[in-house]
Amino acid sequence: MVYHILSNVANGALAKRFVEDGQDKMTLPGWAFPVLLLDAIVFLPILLFVGYTLGAIYPTLAMIEDPNPPAYEPVALHEEADDSPAAAAATSSSSAEPKPVTASLRATNRLVYGVAGWRSYFRGLLCALVLTTASGLAAGIFSGIPFVGTLLASLALVQLSTTWVHLVISQPSDRPFWRRLPPLRKTFEATWQPILLNWVAQTASAGIPMVIAAAFGLEFWSPSDPNNVPVYDKHAAWKGSVVALVAILLKFLVLVPSQVVLVRVQASLLPPDEDTIVPFDRSFEGRVEPAVVGGKGYVTLRDAFATFSRASWIRLYVLYAKVFAISVVGHMLLMAVVIPEVLLMARKGN
Repeated sequence: MVYHILSNVANGALAKRFVEDGQDKMTLPGWAFPVLLLDAIVFLPILLFVGYTLGAIYPTLAMIEDPNPPAYEPVALHEEADDSPAAAAATSSSSAEPKPVTASLRATNRLVYGVAGWRSYFRGLLCALVLTTASGLAAGIFSGIPFVGTLLASLALVQLSTTWVHLVISQPSDRPFWRRLPPLRKTFEATWQPILLNWVAQTASAGIPMVIAAAFGLEFWSPSDPNNVPVYDKHAAWKGSVVALVAILLKFLVLVPSQVVLVRVQASLLPPDEDTIVPFDRSFEGRVEPAVVGGKGYVTLRDAFATFSRASWIRLYVLYAKVFAISVVGHMLLMAVVIPEVLLMARKGN
C-alpha cells in the first residue's frame, strides 16, 4: 500500500506531463520500446533481488530462526566446508555469545549465498511463480463468491504455499518442489486458522487505507485511464502522509504478526529428515509433540505466536525497516532513470 501511494504520486506527475498541453498529445517514437525493454532487462534482476530475496526470503528465515540455539561444533561434510560462510558463522558463534544470523543483512546474505551460490538468492522462485499463477486462477474460480473468494483460493492452495516455505528454509534438495508437497489433510488442519487470520489482516491492511484516502478525497492516477490525472491541492501532502502512516502501522502491527504465525505453523510441518539453513526449534520450546509419539506434529496458532520472543520481533521489524529503505532507494533510482528517458523521448503529436 505504501509503494502504491508513492508510485502513484510519481506516475501521476509523469502522466500530467503528457496531458497538460490540452489537445496536444505526447507520444513515444517507435524506437522507445527497445530502450524501455532494455531498461526492464537491466533492472529486473535488481528488482527481483530486492522484492523477492530481501522482501520474502530473508524475512521468512527471520520468522523461524531460533535466537538461542544449543551450542554445537559444526561437522565438515566435505573439505571445503570449513571455509564456507555458514561454517565460519557457526564456528564464531561457538566461541562467543550466539547471535541470530538474521540480525544482520550482511550475515544473512553470506549464509544464503554460502548454501548454493547466487542461485540461493532465488530459492523457491519456481514454486512462487506457480503459486502466484495458481492463486490467480483460483481467485477467478472463486470470484463469484462475494468477499471470501480470495480466502477460499488461499485455502485451496495450502500445500503449495507451505511447500514454498519449506523450500526457502531448508537445505537444497534434488527433488522437484511438486514431489515435496506435504499431505493435504494434515496441512489444511494445521494452517486453515493462520490462513484465515492472515486473510483478515490482508483485507484490513489493504482496505482501511483506501477508505481513508477516499474519505480525504484523494485520487490515484491509473494507467488504465491515463488522461484522468488527479489534481492535488495544498492539503494533499498531509493527507497522503496520514494514509501512508496508517498503511505502515497496519502492516507492522496487523499484517506482519499474521504472516509470522502462518510461516511458523507452515515451518512446523517440515519433514523431520530435512534440515534448515538457520537454527530452528522444531519443538517450539517443547510445545510440539512429534506425530510418531501421538502428537499433532505441528504447532498451533497460539503457540506459534507465543514462542516468538520479543527479541525476535525486534529483529524482524529492524530487518523489514532495512529492506523497506533499500526498496525505496531502488525504486527512486529506477524512476530517476526511466522518467527522464520517457520525457526526453516523448514528442508532441496531433
